[in-house]
Amino acid sequence: MQKNMLTIGLMVSSLVLVLAACGQKQSNNRNDRVFNATAQANVLTVDPNRETDIGSDMATTQVLEGLYKQNNQGKIVPSLATKIVTPTNQGKTYTFNLRKDGKWNDGSPVTAQDFVVSARRQVNPKTKSQRAAHYSDLKNFTAVNTGKASPSKLGIKALGKYKLQITLSHAVPYYNSILATEVYPVEPKALAKWGTKYGQDAKHAVSDGAYLIKNWNSSKDTWNLVRNPKYYAADHVKLKKIHFQVVKTPQTSFKLFQAGDVDETQISGTWVADAEKQFKKDVKVRRYGQLAFIPWNNYNHITHNLNLRRAVSYSINRRVLADKVLNDGSLPAKSIVPAGEVKGQNGHNFNTSLTTQLTYNLKKAKHYFALAQKQLGTKKISFQLLTADTDAYKAVAEYIQGQASKVSPNLKISVRSVPLQQEISSFSDHKFEAGTLGWSTDYPDPIDYLNIAAKAGQINFTKWTNSKYEALIRKINQTNGQTPARRVKLEQQAASLLNQLQGVTPLYQYSSVHLQTSKVKGLDYPLIGYQKYEFASWK
Repeated sequence: MQKNMLTIGLMVSSLVLVLAACGQKQSNNRNDRVFNATAQANVLTVDPNRETDIGSDMATTQVLEGLYKQNNQGKIVPSLATKIVTPTNQGKTYTFNLRKDGKWNDGSPVTAQDFVVSARRQVNPKTKSQRAAHYSDLKNFTAVNTGKASPSKLGIKALGKYKLQITLSHAVPYYNSILATEVYPVEPKALAKWGTKYGQDAKHAVSDGAYLIKNWNSSKDTWNLVRNPKYYAADHVKLKKIHFQVVKTPQTSFKLFQAGDVDETQISGTWVADAEKQFKKDVKVRRYGQLAFIPWNNYNHITHNLNLRRAVSYSINRRVLADKVLNDGSLPAKSIVPAGEVKGQNGHNFNTSLTTQLTYNLKKAKHYFALAQKQLGTKKISFQLLTADTDAYKAVAEYIQGQASKVSPNLKISVRSVPLQQEISSFSDHKFEAGTLGWSTDYPDPIDYLNIAAKAGQINFTKWTNSKYEALIRKINQTNGQTPARRVKLEQQAASLLNQLQGVTPLYQYSSVHLQTSKVKGLDYPLIGYQKYEFASWK
């Protein structure tokens, strides 16, 4: 399973500045006070079968709930399911009883069939959903998704109005996380009535979660979340209204918070140090399950060269990159798998016992560059590093460029910064030589990151492949009869091999840094996923 949204630029994505709604008039009643926040990106849709971008994903988690959900600490808890169930049939069959007070915002009940309709719609090839792979573990997924079988054959069915059964083709050890972050119902009546308009603006949006989205369409840079009175736990939702505005730079975010125009915002770069001086009690620095790396275009004979990639990797001091260049709480990458995703042997961090580490060694960098020169038959080697046009990624690219000059005056890296969507298009069309990219996940298992370099990986833009690596990926995915310890060991072997072969070059793990008013409590930022405003309240 993969999250299927690219988060290039991520914490500092190219955003649109909107100040029009700042400083809204507040009620004297504390409970009625509007909570003002900034957003990373516009919300393009809240149709759970179609959203693929970070802005839409964030909004969807606030207005929709599935069988499980994450609380404000990222722990999986029951939502529309009455409890966390234990799968049967060797870990392949999940049977859920649904709570009977779950309702859509029009007052109609959320039923088991609503989940069935949603899954079948998402997987049906006629829908052309980019999220179809989220259900790839379900029985008969491939046959249904390729049009060889009817959607009714998909491994999901209603056993009653409030009883749902999901059958997988194989056991998935992290499937509870998938259920908490990727499986949502749709309202069939609204879908039949609105068709392609479903979830595309506030007028055609439904909710079974804590909030309704208001004053919104896909082109707007401001919108509101308003407490949903039909939500089964509406009495526990204390923030009645949240106003969002999209901002462009961490500098603007900082100044909006400084002026008291927003209660919560995200910052990065040098502004983190400034915030810690001025707003020490309001800075929330959290480790985030998101990894930045260099994809190499293996269609290009220069960047396909392993010794060149090794030379660049050894030239990068990841500690300096994280602490000095970014200076925002980011961590140096140890592998393609972020720290905190899963424990390794004896409870240690996954990356602790990797046999091949990512180290800074200028002597080795020069050695491998000399080998690359010999193999490529040229003294001077140059390539372009494509990056998103954000302050953070520009700084990272310039650092890599500067380190290359220390390897040899004959190694030249040029930098080209472009808007997010243009960068994605260039990667998809293989119109790049090397680049910078970020990836985050919905579930705490290394396989989603290891798939970045797998032959069938969704974002393996380089088409890099290696037979030993592919064999390890197949073994990892053969979950039947496999112990958790054995699975982790195989994943560590794959991460070590990827470090050695530089299929991609890991750079750093993102941090999540927010400025949050001390007047609010209960709002936190998990390693995986997003903050949940339903758990927040005014002090």
